[in-house]
Amino acid sequence: MAITIEDQPYAWSARGQKLMIVASSTETAQDGFQYGVTVTNNTTSQVFNFYISPAIDGRLYFDLQSLIQLRNREAQGNQLHNLDTGTLDDTSTWNSLDFSIAEWWIVAGILTEAAESGVSGTEILVDNQYYQPTDGYKPNPETGAAAVKFSLTNTSSLVMSDRPITTKYPPIFATWGVAAGKVAIAVREEDYGLLYVPGNADYLSNNAAHTCTVTMFPAAGFGVASDIILNDYNVEGLPVFPANLNDRTGVFLPRPSLFPNWRYYRVRINNVSSGQVSADYIFWNECVYGNCECNWPNVRLAWVGARGGYEYFNFKKKSEYTTEVDRKIYKRPLFNNSPSIFYANDRGLNQRTNLAQRILTVTSDYITQDEFIYLRGLIVSNQVHLINDDGSYVAVNIDDTSYVEKRTYDGKLYNVTLKVRMANEYWT
Repeated sequence: MAITIEDQPYAWSARGQKLMIVASSTETAQDGFQYGVTVTNNTTSQVFNFYISPAIDGRLYFDLQSLIQLRNREAQGNQLHNLDTGTLDDTSTWNSLDFSIAEWWIVAGILTEAAESGVSGTEILVDNQYYQPTDGYKPNPETGAAAVKFSLTNTSSLVMSDRPITTKYPPIFATWGVAAGKVAIAVREEDYGLLYVPGNADYLSNNAAHTCTVTMFPAAGFGVASDIILNDYNVEGLPVFPANLNDRTGVFLPRPSLFPNWRYYRVRINNVSSGQVSADYIFWNECVYGNCECNWPNVRLAWVGARGGYEYFNFKKKSEYTTEVDRKIYKRPLFNNSPSIFYANDRGLNQRTNLAQRILTVTSDYITQDEFIYLRGLIVSNQVHLINDDGSYVAVNIDDTSYVEKRTYDGKLYNVTLKVRMANEYWT
């Protein structure tokens, strides 16, 4: 009797892909043979048992993906996007799974487990990320291409954000001497947000993330830097957007509020020896350099993206609230149980409780083709937040069911308009 596990997911795996267990047995010729699969979700303490007949080639093919239901943290009463101390341990974004396989067949008319037939696979951490079929079966999260890799190992490694290396910088970057190969993020000083990274090397054996270095480049003078030490969490949210940095206390130096008219600051991940192990993320001050809107209040949305972290975008143009009311009306006879029969001001048509919902229509600035692609993640996400001025949030949903990505080479820029529905009714 022998079971061989021929394939299983990587120790760090994305939820949105085939999470296949492939195994073979030397006993498939036994009467009524079944593979007995036991899956244990260590995070939720759930145990699942399955009995699966061999495929036509005698192997077991079992996809774990249907057992995984993940959502990123949505803090209740605690800081999330407006975190200002330490880092965020987002345990909601992942599940730890173990599995074992045993041989079963019919003995004396009863399906019976063969003695000492079970074998166990290695532990799997499944994170709230997703791939596409074009990425192929089972992309390697440690050594694959930058778009599918999560280990932070070199200067082209991307953190858990959908933002790619920027191909076309704002013109002002040339005067600042910002070299190619970096990720540019336009921000206002009022913006809150987190940048997610994988912190623990237990599941990504070559992940070298140890320190987040923030370096401020003011309008004049030299850069000023401070470090945020990672806490070795499996998935770690770093509070590195301008408002988070301003809210930090103590000796942390690169706070934007200390440097009027600051140009940009650089965020990079370093290893324990201070060697760079990620691409540079350039947070540039769009308000000082002519990219902010004064006529409409800014609307900031956050959502969970393909690489498992929260993404952020500011919608700067026209924004308007609409209230939709669903009215349920019934007709009541005019009678008041007295000789007067009814009163002149009695209601014949009555309304039950009105169901009211608030919808916010938002419009972006004129954006590039890359930004249209980036916003695809917002349209497909089922976790979207409307960020308030103080960094707190309201849960919302996107109403739009289709999205056109402008792809043009005529030199023109276009904007996008979306309908954002509050996730809770307006109580009346």
